[in-house]
Amino acid sequence: MRTSLFLTLTACSGADDAFVWPESTADAVATYARIADATYEDSLVAAEVLDTSLATLVATPSPATLQAARDAWRASREPYLQSEAFRFYDGPIDDPDDGPEGLINAWPLDEQYIDYVEGDDDAGLVNATDAIDGPALVSLNEQGGEKNIATGYHAIEFLLWGQDHDPDGPGDRPHTDYLTGSSGTAANQDRRATYLSVAGDLLVEHLGGVREQWAEDGAYRSGFEAAPEDSFGKLLTGLIVLSGFETGGERLQASLDSGDQEDEHSC
Repeated sequence: MRTSLFLTLTACSGADDAFVWPESTADAVATYARIADATYEDSLVAAEVLDTSLATLVATPSPATLQAARDAWRASREPYLQSEAFRFYDGPIDDPDDGPEGLINAWPLDEQYIDYVEGDDDAGLVNATDAIDGPALVSLNEQGGEKNIATGYHAIEFLLWGQDHDPDGPGDRPHTDYLTGSSGTAANQDRRATYLSVAGDLLVEHLGGVREQWAEDGAYRSGFEAAPEDSFGKLLTGLIVLSGFETGGERLQASLDSGDQEDEHSC
């Protein structure tokens, strides 16, 4: 990663390693914007690697290509998780009008909305007859309920690992779910492969749009740096909500309270 997420916006210098604070609010905001740009660039690059690995998997399904895709998925999560510090103030990622956060990282998801689950081999969009393409999946995301997730990291995760019945580990979808012909398992392997490919393409597209807004010449970044006092309040809001409500409450406390494996948040 070319820039670490050092969100205290300070630096160490001098013989005594004393903290040196930014000279002004504007300097702090500009540093934050550079970090946001770098983090989303890293997220985009990792998503492109993931997308390539998904294409390889569906073209040549095997234990090795499935494992490579899983490894790429895990690697793609690290920079994106760091980018969550740039949420919760209606920025490019979660603008109420067109922010793609719900298309990128919505969770939890109802697995049977996407593909087969235990007790229902015909469940999900994979086993339906609707078109599987980018506009269709975007329109179907959260249609009829907030757990009806059709796109993003967690839809891809389910298509790679399958349903999780193991209390000590993840699911273990076989690569043969993507093999057509007599060696294939489950049904509609071609639709499953198409779904996985489209989901990967959409992830790259949506992250690219966010990164474009934070780029040095991006429209959002220009406005963000032009109003440093307001923007400094936004960056503090993002950090406070992420640490206090989202991570502590929605991701950790909810699963501890319920004890339900379905509430695990492995990312």
